Amino acid sequence: MILLGVFLWLFLHKTYKDEQEALRRETNLLFVNAVRGIESRLFDKLVVRRWDTQQGDTAVSISLRLPAPPHPQPAKDSARVFAIVQEKAFVTHDIQELRGEKVQDMKIMLNKEPEPDQEEISGTLSIFVGVDSTGVPLRESGSAPVRPTLERFFNEAMQSAALPVQWRMASLNDSIPEGAFVAGQYTDVVNGERLRAVISEFNGYLLRKMAPQIAFSLLLFASVALAFLFVYQSLRKQMRLTEIKNEFIRNMTHELKTPISTVSVAIEALQNFDALQNPERTQEYLAISQLELNRLSLLVDKVLRMSLFEQGEPELKTEPIDFLALVEEVLTAMKLQFEKYRAEVKLSVSGQHFNLLGDRLHLVSVLYNLLENALKYSLESPKIEVRLAQSCGQLTLKVKDQGRGIPAAYLDRIFDKFFRVPTGDVHDVKGHGLGLNYVAGVVRLHQGHIEVNSQVGVGTEFTVRFPGGAE
Repeated sequence: MILLGVFLWLFLHKTYKDEQEALRRETNLLFVNAVRGIESRLFDKLVVRRWDTQQGDTAVSISLRLPAPPHPQPAKDSARVFAIVQEKAFVTHDIQELRGEKVQDMKIMLNKEPEPDQEEISGTLSIFVGVDSTGVPLRESGSAPVRPTLERFFNEAMQSAALPVQWRMASLNDSIPEGAFVAGQYTDVVNGERLRAVISEFNGYLLRKMAPQIAFSLLLFASVALAFLFVYQSLRKQMRLTEIKNEFIRNMTHELKTPISTVSVAIEALQNFDALQNPERTQEYLAISQLELNRLSLLVDKVLRMSLFEQGEPELKTEPIDFLALVEEVLTAMKLQFEKYRAEVKLSVSGQHFNLLGDRLHLVSVLYNLLENALKYSLESPKIEVRLAQSCGQLTLKVKDQGRGIPAAYLDRIFDKFFRVPTGDVHDVKGHGLGLNYVAGVVRLHQGHIEVNSQVGVGTEFTVRFPGGAE
């Protein structure tokens, strides 16, 4: 993105410079045309009589010899007029026809097309401006300031071109504002006056001309940025999925190894330590093996059920259920686990009717998950409160523990598949990150809602609401 930004910046910078150069060339052409326009207009006013002869592509007007300029410079454009007049002998047949004429008021002019790229030009405008303003014959008039006339003509040219920029006529010694440029420079060979047109405050005009390029650059950058963001987010999701998968594998490994190891020890004891001779010990080992195998079965069952959710929401086998009786049944089935953890479980009931339509198997799994989490994440001698209430056509189940709690940063993610609150490689609590995701899915299928409130070091409370409770 940085390289793209740099490339687009260079592209726009070059475009800006090209537009600025085009503006400079256009204003320079206007400046040259303004000078030539003054020459042409004033020369035509001063010519009394003209003889035009064709010598190649140059039209020559012949007139009387003029005084030499006080500031001699190489003959160029209108300055060439004086050089020719001083050196040329008028002996042609055209001059012979001037006998008896007042040719002292005439001039010589070489017509020449303006050169747009010519930044500095010279001429004799001061003499002709003086003649035009005073009416004195050319040979006696001397010179006059060129600046007012040149400013007027250049202003007319700029207005005709409708260029929304600021400009001023400055002398050669005047400073140029930062960011401005010189459109053209004129040097008068008679009085030595040197003027130049300074163009400024043209950024807005250039930016408006560059609007298509700017829009294209912004669109390109935004498109690539969105594509990059999409790819980056996809990559982050893939990395997160990889992290969750690795965490799941580690947790699942611990979850599977424990019952397998327990059953293996029990079988080894039965085989090698004469446990079969002791019926009570045999029953104890078999009961342990059965419990651990049940744990494995539940684990596999959870994974299979999550697979069903992955393929699509499973079809519920709904039937009328007494939810209070179902809660009491699950609490009775988990009595041995409560005794193992030395847990104190309290059930409180508010309301009279706890009927709902639901899938008995999935609802039992929801209750098991919530109660097992309360046991696993509680400290020594867990205290668990189960509250069941019915009011206004709604059943509310709350399972509250006094365990370690969940940090606020993870509350909105605990129902995500495979998510567990990060603990590094410490696995003091067994789990696989599927339970709460499964619970949320079952509650949603029953048109219910689940929420969690938790505080680190205080405990966690899950609240599940189902529609139901009608008599």
